[in-house]
Amino acid sequence: MSEDKLTPSPSAPKKTLTEIFNKFAAEAVQHFPQLQGQLLVEHVDDNKSYGTESIDQKKTGLNPETAKKYLRDHEVTKEMSRNANASSCALNDSQKKVNVIFINDSTAKAQANDVSKETEEHLLFVLDHELGHCGIKDGFSRASGGSRDYSILLGESVADAYALIRHYQRYGADSDSKDRYVSPSARADNFILWGDTTHFTSFVLDDIDFDKLTDEQTAALARRMALEFMPPQRVVEDLYFTFGPLRNEFRKDQNAGLKSLIEKALDPANDYYTFKMASMWLKPFLDERTFMDGKAIQLPKEYLDNAQAKLKELSAKLEKADVLFDMPTKNTPPKAPKLAA
Repeated sequence: MSEDKLTPSPSAPKKTLTEIFNKFAAEAVQHFPQLQGQLLVEHVDDNKSYGTESIDQKKTGLNPETAKKYLRDHEVTKEMSRNANASSCALNDSQKKVNVIFINDSTAKAQANDVSKETEEHLLFVLDHELGHCGIKDGFSRASGGSRDYSILLGESVADAYALIRHYQRYGADSDSKDRYVSPSARADNFILWGDTTHFTSFVLDDIDFDKLTDEQTAALARRMALEFMPPQRVVEDLYFTFGPLRNEFRKDQNAGLKSLIEKALDPANDYYTFKMASMWLKPFLDERTFMDGKAIQLPKEYLDNAQAKLKELSAKLEKADVLFDMPTKNTPPKAPKLAA
C-alpha cells in the first residue's frame, strides 16, 4: 500500500510593482469619484507614472503624454530624485486641477517582479495615506507654519487614520504588522525617538466592523477620528519635549532607555497623554521581550514581569476611565471615614 503524498499548498501568486500601482490608481478613483480623471501617481524610485492614461484632458488640459512630462519635469520629482530621504507626499495643483501622489519609498530591485507581503503592505499604507490627503476634507493643511502646526498635524492625522482603516480592511483589524506607520507601538517609537510629529496619529480606533464600511463612511470615519482624537498642538509639543531625555537615553543604550521608559510609564505623576504615549510604546517591549530591531532585552525577567503587571493594571484603569483617568467620578464609592484613635 503506497503512502499518500501530501500536496504542497500553492504559494501566493507573484505581484509586480506595476500591478500593485496600477490596481491602486484604478481603485483610488472608485473610492473617491471626485478625483476621477484628476489623480496622478508618480513612483520616483521606479521612474514610472500611473493614472496618466485616465487623465481628463477637458478638466486638466493634460493628455497621457503631457501628463507624463508634467510628472517627469515636476520640481517634487526632481527633488526626490536628488534626495532618496525625501518623504513621499501629495499635492493639489489648483492650476492644472490635478491631485498628485509622489512616492519616494524605495524597493529592492529584486522585488520589481515579485513584491514581498511586507513591502506591499508598506507601499499600500503610504499610497493610502497620500490618497487620504487628496480625497478627504482637512487632508491638506491650510497652514504654512512648522511641522507641529495644528493644521498640518490634523491633515497628517486624517491621512494616517484613513490609511489605517484601509489597512484593516485589507488585512484584518488584528494585523500584526510591525511597519513603522501601521503598528501603534512603532508609530510611538517613531514619534518619541525620531521626533516624527507630522505622523502623530490618533490614539484610538473604535471597535467597528471595517469590512462593512462604505467608501463614504471610511472617509468620514477617518476625518471624525482625527478631529476627535488628535490632541491639541500644545500637547504634541509638550510630549515631544517631555520624552527628550528618554530619547537621548535610548540612543546611548537601549536597555538603559527601556528602564527609563518603564519608570516614565509607571510614574504616578504622569498626565493623561504622557501615560498613553509611554504605555503604547512600552507594551510590545514587555510582551515580546525584544527591541524594535529584534535584539533581546537585557534586563532581569522579574523586573520586566513586574513592570508588565503594573502596566496592565494601569492600562485597564485608563481604558475604563479614558479621559477621566485618575479623576473622581460620581460613580466612585465614597471613602470610608477615618476612625478616631
